[in-house]
Amino acid sequence: MLSMILNTVETLKCKKGIGIFRKWNREDIKIFHTNFYKNRDAKTYMEQMKDTVIETMLQFVGYQNIEFVDNFFNNPKTELFTFFHTRVDEKNRKFEGTTLSFILEISKNRFDKIDLIFEDIAVDSIFDGEVNQVRLYISPLIEYGSNSYELLYWDSSDRKSLDIFQTAYLDNIIFFKRDKTSRYFNLWHHKFLNNFQKREIVPKTSSF
Repeated sequence: MLSMILNTVETLKCKKGIGIFRKWNREDIKIFHTNFYKNRDAKTYMEQMKDTVIETMLQFVGYQNIEFVDNFFNNPKTELFTFFHTRVDEKNRKFEGTTLSFILEISKNRFDKIDLIFEDIAVDSIFDGEVNQVRLYISPLIEYGSNSYELLYWDSSDRKSLDIFQTAYLDNIIFFKRDKTSRYFNLWHHKFLNNFQKREIVPKTSSF
């Protein structure tokens, strides 16, 4: 009963833009570990991702609203959650990966958000440690109420840019192992939420 109530509340909060989640990291993924980087602790990590992966994806599509992205990352109050997750899609394909969830509080418990998601797909139940797709969600709070956000997408069929994304993904794996104790973040109610699920069986080939 408690689980049902908490999940209903979290779903409603998400729809209204309350809290740190958007629908793409509330409904689709199963988070098994979270790290948190506050303010200046996140600065180097944010600069690295912005100057490589995010800039590359913005250039691919000729993204127009670069001012929002620049202001977002230059704000000293921007913080970072790193979610480590699994996902099963509609074709029953299995993924594991990382979500870099950048947040900037605009009003109480309401945030501008940029989410950068890296995923490795299992082939014959084996993860090879190579990133297969990257999704970038740019979601200003002021537009979220009208279900408006930008989704930028890359997959490994575009081999010319693979090195940039693969390097960033491997860095995230290193950060996971380095910070999984010192930066670990957990709230009491997470164990009741559908999008937080401990991995019962970890594949031998998992990067995590």
